[in-house]
Amino acid sequence: MSGHPGILGCALVDANTGLVWHSCSGAPNAERVWEAAIDYWRLHDRQKVHFAGLGTLGAAVMYHTGGVLAVFPCCSDPDVLLVCHGQHRNVDWIAWQRMVRELGRMIRASG
Repeated sequence: MSGHPGILGCALVDANTGLVWHSCSGAPNAERVWEAAIDYWRLHDRQKVHFAGLGTLGAAVMYHTGGVLAVFPCCSDPDVLLVCHGQHRNVDWIAWQRMVRELGRMIRASG
């Protein structure tokens, strides 16, 4: 997935512990970025009652000067997130989300 156009790096991260299962490329100190990014997801979880009217969270996306950091739910059993660092442009995020869902299906099938 890290070869997807516009993606600079990505990682599968345990949503509960921050443990990185697997990562490819990314920003300097990417391991720390992957682990810390799940705090965006946790913040939403703590505040979800305020966002309930917006529906289920499909992704947490942060726009930094050095690129986009996006956190996607990958699967829920086990609870795994896919964190990616992408370029500001050149990423087909709809296609990326389809790939994340397929990866989640593969993880569930293997478990």
